[in-house]
Amino acid sequence: MPRNPAHAMLASPNHDEAARQQYTLSLKDFVRDQVRSRNEELYQKRGRPRFLKEHGREPDSPQEIGTVMWDDPAYQMFSGLHRNGQEMMWDAVADTLYRERDALSGKYRTLSDPAKRKGSLELDPNFNMPPGMAKVDIHLQPGGYCVDYGDDDVLAGAFYEYGGNMYTMGRGVGQAESKGEVGVRFIQDRYPDFTPTRVLDIGCSAGSSTVPYVTAYPDADVHGVDIGAAILRYAHARAEAMGKVVHYHQCDAQDLGFEDGSFDLVTSHNSMHEFPQGTTERMMQESFRLLKPGGVAMHMDVNLRFDEYDPWMKFHRGWDQINNNEPYWRVYANNKPAELLRKAGFPEETCWQGKFQQLDKSIHWFISTALKA
Repeated sequence: MPRNPAHAMLASPNHDEAARQQYTLSLKDFVRDQVRSRNEELYQKRGRPRFLKEHGREPDSPQEIGTVMWDDPAYQMFSGLHRNGQEMMWDAVADTLYRERDALSGKYRTLSDPAKRKGSLELDPNFNMPPGMAKVDIHLQPGGYCVDYGDDDVLAGAFYEYGGNMYTMGRGVGQAESKGEVGVRFIQDRYPDFTPTRVLDIGCSAGSSTVPYVTAYPDADVHGVDIGAAILRYAHARAEAMGKVVHYHQCDAQDLGFEDGSFDLVTSHNSMHEFPQGTTERMMQESFRLLKPGGVAMHMDVNLRFDEYDPWMKFHRGWDQINNNEPYWRVYANNKPAELLRKAGFPEETCWQGKFQQLDKSIHWFISTALKA
């Protein structure tokens, strides 16, 4: 399955919208390959000598590097272009999604018809949104993950998938393998004799990480959870459109509500960097509680490890927290998920964290895993 599979819920741009989106991608490619790639050279030639002159020593933190970079005109140009490219991307996506908004809602109604659907959708009308998520439009997505315009609304999910497809292409991520497929391949590589019969995907968003588990384990009972009603409606309709049986639920990663020992495999994909530390810790505890003996926890996210970086790289990779509405970016970059798994109750000898390369070698993912005794 390609990273961006075609299906009935995926919006289609008209000629002018496609042209604008292609221009935006070209701009993002240019900023990534021609401007951002030269920021370290700019720092070594101008920022670092200036700091040495002013302080008589090397900078020892990303904050100190920021004192000489944020007022440098060339770095300001990069940062402005990078931020504008992200805003332009969402604007270009919005043209298509707002034009097709009613059609997408109609498709959702058809695909979620209880008489025809294969999977299920469970929404909680009394659900309390976590304040840390409800108040932030994560990575500038319009309305964020929590916005909901009514009973048939699917815009949050449409924005996540359509915009996410463009975002990964603008970052140079290969399109031959989805993040869910990376997770499946990791599990099959590390646990070759393991075949789950009940799977839970935490922070499933639009469902692109959940569906590959149905494909890989066709006899398994697969569930996905997230906090936004509209994003879950989209995920449900998307799975139905692809002929995949998934059961979606609206609940918080900190308190998932399922019975103890009710899953063989608990996963997450790209969730931890959007969680406060306390939520990540609770997710690990819930992973332990929900797994049967012999069950596997596998949590996968972007490769962002501040314990491996020098001060320059911490500054360089910290851009998103300040400029791209990623309030927990540095929290995630400094956490140790394998240690959190151990504290949650998993045997220390089964806890592992490390990098795992995407099949096309375009990027590495950071994965933490553990086996319940």
